[in-house]
This record gives sequence, structure tokens and C-alpha cells, in this order.
Amino acid sequence: MTNASRPTRRHLLSGAAATAAFAVAAPYIATRAHAQGDPKVIRFYTQDGTLGDLYMEHWYRPFVEMHDLRAEYIPLQGGNAPMEKLQAQIAAGRPEADVIPLHGNQLVFALRNDMLMPVPRDAVPEYANLHEQYITDWGPGMVLWCYGLAYNTEKVTPAPTSWKALWDPQWAGRVAINEALKDQALQMVNIAFKGQPYPVDEETFAHLTALRPNLVTLWSSGADAEQLFRNDEIVMTPFWNGRVTRLKGEGLPIAFAVPDEGFFVRHSTYAIPKGSRNPEMAMKWLDFVLGVEPQKRLVEFGYGTPNKLVTYTPEEEAAVIVTDAAVVAKAVEEDFARILDETPQWNDMWTAWKAG
Repeated sequence: MTNASRPTRRHLLSGAAATAAFAVAAPYIATRAHAQGDPKVIRFYTQDGTLGDLYMEHWYRPFVEMHDLRAEYIPLQGGNAPMEKLQAQIAAGRPEADVIPLHGNQLVFALRNDMLMPVPRDAVPEYANLHEQYITDWGPGMVLWCYGLAYNTEKVTPAPTSWKALWDPQWAGRVAINEALKDQALQMVNIAFKGQPYPVDEETFAHLTALRPNLVTLWSSGADAEQLFRNDEIVMTPFWNGRVTRLKGEGLPIAFAVPDEGFFVRHSTYAIPKGSRNPEMAMKWLDFVLGVEPQKRLVEFGYGTPNKLVTYTPEEEAAVIVTDAAVVAKAVEEDFARILDETPQWNDMWTAWKAG
């Protein structure tokens, strides 16, 4: 990735979300009549770990109490919305949730399959306080997070500056990598050894094979990786900055490193599925959660915000990562349409590699 193509600090913090390109290219979809539901019930997906705590304490319960609602909570496995399941539910006119957090590749899938309701700008007054490029026709971009290298500061010295630290023989049996969002793990291997995230091919998996002596496990959720650090089973893993913030808050000697080869910065688009049983309240929730106070809580948990009015302490700037222009220059652009299209092939290659 050339310096000219790297996003600047203004680009990222002004909402140059990876999904913006999809929003421009995809058609604006007319809303179909939604299935009738109880206007006093709203349905949310829940996360585990840091984000789960944040959502429940600061984003869900206060809103539910404010509007005297009853909430139904659906746990997400590995933080991913079940897109094929949702597609079938939407076709039947009854999606299980009223709001869907979508990763970049999931947004591509949803738009290709006509799964989302439009969210009019006038339905979300807080849009006035957002960086423009975090606003799409299908909802706002929120929860800016980074994928870098988490390490034990007492055992890994000096601090790692390269993804290749994972391959260092001194860490035999002391590192892990993620199966959760394995596309990021595969792209990480590529930027470490190829200098670019694509293609994922035999060379990619040859480097993963070379990593085997150092691997203690492949973790399938952020909560699992957190526990590996708590149990002193690993000294290093590719990880997400919000999870590192949580562990540091518990007093663990953990830090987040941005490797010189680059790292990944993502956010989710919060959309309303066609057939939502309470779309009016879902839009009210979007407006509520985009406000300064809920977004400030997000920052305190280690995640960036699209709200221009939210301020950061120096400690929060360090935890959020992308407030430093020199760090942001290392952000690697991801091709979410390619990730979506090639994931089945990547999964097959991953399964074969594990079996080997």
C-alpha cells in the first residue's frame, strides 16, 4: 500500500469508513411494509466481553427504561450477525432483531440481497453531529476498532514492532491467533510477509504452517483470548484494541502494538432489517446511541466514535489508537467485497490447513 493510498487521520476520524464505497454504489431501496409487532418490544443483538458490557449498561438498558419498553436480547456468536439466517427471516417477513451491526463484508452481502430498510436522515437528528462519511442510507457507522498485536509487557521486551514477532522461536507454545474473523488473521499473515493483504493463497498458509510450533491454540472469540492472557497461557496474539483496554483495566500487563507493516481499522454499520417489527423505535435507538453521552461511554471502553462533539482524554486517545496521525498512516485498506466473495475458498483452505 503506497503512502498516497493510506488513509490520513482526518480521513479515518472524519468517517472514511470502509463501507462508504458500497453506500455510493448500491441503490437506495424503497421500504416494504414491515411485519406487525408490539411497539413496546424491541429486539437487540448482544455481544460478549467489552462490547457486551458497554451495550447492555450504556446503550440498551437506559433506552429501554427511557421508553418503558421490553427488550429481547439475542446473543451473537463470535460477534457476527447470522447473515444467511437473517436473509431467510427477512424473506419470511420476521427478522429476529430490529437493529443489525454489520461488518464491512456483511454490509456488502445485505445490500446485494436487498435486506435493509433505508434510514432517512430526518429520522436521526444526531446525524447533525456526525462526521459525514459515517452516515449511510442504511444507518450510521459506529464502534471504530483496531486489529493489532496484543502482548504481555513484562515478558515480551522490547515491545514488538512487527507481526513477525509471532514467529520468533523464543515464543514456542506461547502465542495464539484468531479463528474469529479469520479473514483478518489471513490478511495479517499477508501484510507481514507480502506487504499487501491479498491474495490469500498457498504461500499464506505456508507461513501459517511455519507458525505452528509457536501456537498454543486458535481462539474463536475475544472472550477466549482474554482468558488466555488471564491464565498466562500466551504472551502474544493478534487482537482488538477494545479487548486490550479491558484487560489493562483489570490490571494485567498488556499493551497494544501497531506493527510497522500495518494494521486494520474497522467499524460496523448499524442497520434496520426489512420486516423489522419495530423500525420506528429502532430509529429512535440509533438517534439515542449516537448522542454524546452514549458515545463517550464507547470511548471509555477503548473504541473510537463518529460523533464530532465527543472529547478524548490523553489516556483515551492512547487506547483508541487512531487519534495519532503517524499511527493512522499505517492503516491498511481492506476490500470487503473481495473478502465476502473469497471467504468460502479461504474457509476451505483454513480447514485443510487445520487438518494438516
